Amino acid sequence: MINEIADKLASIFGEDTVIYAENQPDGFQEPSFYVHKVLTSAVHELAGYQAKTDSYQIIFFAGNDNPNQKMIDVEEQLVAEFDYVGHYLAVNRSFTPNATERTLDFQFDLKGRVYNLEEGEKMKRLTVNETRR
Repeated sequence: MINEIADKLASIFGEDTVIYAENQPDGFQEPSFYVHKVLTSAVHELAGYQAKTDSYQIIFFAGNDNPNQKMIDVEEQLVAEFDYVGHYLAVNRSFTPNATERTLDFQFDLKGRVYNLEEGEKMKRLTVNETRR
């Protein structure tokens, strides 16, 4: 899913956008994005379906040139265009700018409904009130 999030960011901000999925020992190039998963939860539903929620955090590193304006611009673009990632809906989106660190913290959940394919024998017939169907 992180690759799909990176693709979504690249579609919003351009193909030359620097996006990291791992921490960098030498630090992050700026401006850039760092994407990581925070939490996954799943609730079983009927007929093998699950309501799945994946929580993610994206940190935007604005750099030294006009960082506050960059953070505002990035936030506005994310509010307007970061809605779906693949078949998942981005909900509970929140933004926290940090002027001291020159970062924008974007947290969101991706909600979807998934089906688990179960192995094993399926029911071959059903008898109801002594009538075979």
